[in-house]
Amino acid sequence: MYRTRVRVARRLRAADLPDPPPPFTAEAWCAAIARQRGRGIHVMTRPLTVDTPPGFVYTGEAQDLVVLDAALAPMARTQTLLHEVAHLLLDHQVNVLHEDVDRKVEREAEIAADLLALRLARAAKRRDGSSRSSLWPLRGDGFDWLRHRQADWDLHVLWTAMRSAVPEVCLDGSPEDGYEALSPLGSPRGRRHRQVVEIHDALRQLRPWYRPDVYLSAQRRAQRNRLDPAAVRTIAEAAGIAVAIRRKVAGVDGDTEAIHAEPCTDLPASLKPAARELARLSHAMHHSPLVTAEVAKWGSVVTGGGPATLIELRPQHPAERSRVA
Repeated sequence: MYRTRVRVARRLRAADLPDPPPPFTAEAWCAAIARQRGRGIHVMTRPLTVDTPPGFVYTGEAQDLVVLDAALAPMARTQTLLHEVAHLLLDHQVNVLHEDVDRKVEREAEIAADLLALRLARAAKRRDGSSRSSLWPLRGDGFDWLRHRQADWDLHVLWTAMRSAVPEVCLDGSPEDGYEALSPLGSPRGRRHRQVVEIHDALRQLRPWYRPDVYLSAQRRAQRNRLDPAAVRTIAEAAGIAVAIRRKVAGVDGDTEAIHAEPCTDLPASLKPAARELARLSHAMHHSPLVTAEVAKWGSVVTGGGPATLIELRPQHPAERSRVA
């Protein structure tokens, strides 16, 4: 993986890309790249199902067309757009719907997208006058440090669970080869970036097994327990995802035509807040008694009848309920 990253980084440097311009979005940078190439890049969104990729590129006579899934969360949209543009920058022979996917080509494009995303984030950080690059700030008392480390761990637990349930989101398709070796950026921020990107990808792949009625049931349960609105939403999304994972693993048939039926589509666009929200979600999935109760309630939905037989979430003492989100 390291050699591939070095090779891709060298090819991107050879492309001599312009610096990301304000407002430091992927769309604005793609427009600047198009001007430098002398060939337009037109970006459009369409509702896509999970049977199709989250994005694809079509090379026309006068310009290139990139189509993105309209339901993508902001950070997933940025990653997907950079992935498709990377195909153009690396001179890949693109196939519109990624049929007969060349895993090597897709891996190169995804690594390039990670490198481009890091460069875009650095440009935005310079604009904000911030020099800190760590995901969780280390300043503050010992309690703050422990809280941030817990968030790191919660994010890792969610990432691991998603990769196990949806192995197709793995960068090399083989999670057994070791997680840490799969960071194409080779830094703590790079690893977190890859974790968040793959969690986004897994959420999209789980779309056919997600049920809005599970979300509504968990939402009502959290409201009855008088949680604040943010915690209510976290509990509802955590329960929806937990049941969706169990339905997929149990082999329940999903609705592959589902388009917008997935949670977390409005996660923040930047890495740090998106990672924090996902860490909160992970903590609720694995520690909240409310989520555990919802998983038990929907056991027949998970298994297609009869009691749930999959691994249950570890219950938590009711006194800790206020910390689930």
